[in-house]
This record gives sequence, structure tokens and C-alpha cells, in this order.
Amino acid sequence: MAQLATKHLSCGYEKKNVLNNLTLEIPENKITSLIGPNGSGKTTLLKTLARMLSPKSGSVQLNGKDIHHLNTKYVAQKIAVLAQKNNQVEGLNVEEIVSYGRFPYQKGFASLQKEDYKWVQWALEVTGLLDLKQRNLHSLSGGQQQRVWLAMALAQDTEILLLDEPISFLDPAHQLEILYLLEEINRQGKTILMTIHDLNHAAQFSDYILGIKQSEPLLMGTPEEVFTPKHLFELFDIQPEVIFSEKNHKPVIISYDLARN
Repeated sequence: MAQLATKHLSCGYEKKNVLNNLTLEIPENKITSLIGPNGSGKTTLLKTLARMLSPKSGSVQLNGKDIHHLNTKYVAQKIAVLAQKNNQVEGLNVEEIVSYGRFPYQKGFASLQKEDYKWVQWALEVTGLLDLKQRNLHSLSGGQQQRVWLAMALAQDTEILLLDEPISFLDPAHQLEILYLLEEINRQGKTILMTIHDLNHAAQFSDYILGIKQSEPLLMGTPEEVFTPKHLFELFDIQPEVIFSEKNHKPVIISYDLARN
């Protein structure tokens, strides 16, 4: 039984389907990067997996059960989400926002417990936010705000992380820090599915790649299987030059051009 899966899933907005008849299993305890052209349905798929969107048909399965038939707090204890766009929060500091990640474990209006504070402080520490925890969100840079939302997801302590562009707005050093952090979290037995635009980052930090184009799942495999000139042409209409790193033997795109007839 797959931890997180879809069965004949079609989803989208209003009367328009963005993804059609999608059946797949997200690899458990692995990092999977979701790649594809803009508008191919990557964010739509993440939102549907996270129960933020209802399927048009088919279902999302969490531990073998339809996710829409499960208790909301139960789902929130299993799946944490980092959205691409987050609402601005007025009047709350960083630590207070990260504390919202503990909501699924609170009973009624009870205050945070010792275990909750432990996870909040850990999330602040690993995302480099301890020195900023008393700052208001609106006073932070875009990259710092992105780390706040990631810290909130980490504080939730779930089995599954669904991350929509987790390194957007970050400078190169902070991008790598977050990706190395996700590797470490994955080694603790977490399942991670993330959308990512930087193909080389996807290749270096993923166990599996899921490629989507024109509303259809095109391919699923390891970076070595997916990052070939043929498959990258099929996904992005580009002609890439791909080599393999001497350091870790992962594929690296060193140049690319538009595909020309």
C-alpha cells in the first residue's frame, strides 16, 4: 500500500481540467522533484495531493484511504505543505508564525506544550531563523520570509512534505542550505515531493523525477533515467548538453538551446 498515491485523478479549476486520469505512487521515504514547463499542472497536482483542491474525478489516497474522507487534523499530522504563495500575516512575529505548524496537535484552545516548543525551536534553528524569531514577517526579505514558511512546515513534524518551489527567492548559498537540510530530513524517513525550476538542483538532490507536460504525466524515474537529451527535449523542447558529475555521478546540464527543426 502506497503512502501517498492517486487513482485516475483528474483535477483543475472551475470547468477546466489541468491534469487528467493520473494514476501514480509517490516514492516513500524519498525525495521526488516534480518538473515540467510552466502551466503543466505541477502546482495543481501539489494542491490536490494536499487536499487544497478537490478532484474533478478519481481520488488521492493517503495510506490507502481517500484523503477527502479523512479527518482534517489527521491529514495535517501526516502532510505538511509549503505553498508557492503565502498570505501576508499582520502583527505576528516569526516564532508565532512557525508555532502555527503545531496546530494539528493542539486540543481545543490549549496552549503550546513542551513538545510543541521543542519542534518550533528546532525548525527555527535548522532554517537559520533563531536570530530573527522576534521580527515581524513584513520586515523580512523575500528569501527570509520563504524560510519562515518552510520552518512552519517543518515544525508540523509530518511523514510527508509537499513543497512548491521551496528555494524560490533565495540566494545561491541559502538555496543549497535548504536543499541539504531537505536531504537530512529525508534521511530521517520523511517523504518529500517538491516542484523545482532549477533542473540541475533537481538532478543533484532528488532520488526520483516526475516530469509533466501538457497536463499529462510524461515520465517517472531516477535523475539518471530522466535527464537525457531525449527526455529533456520531450519535456521542455530544448537541446541540452548533459554530462555526469565526477563528484557524485549525477547528471549535469552544462548548456542548452531551443530545439530547432
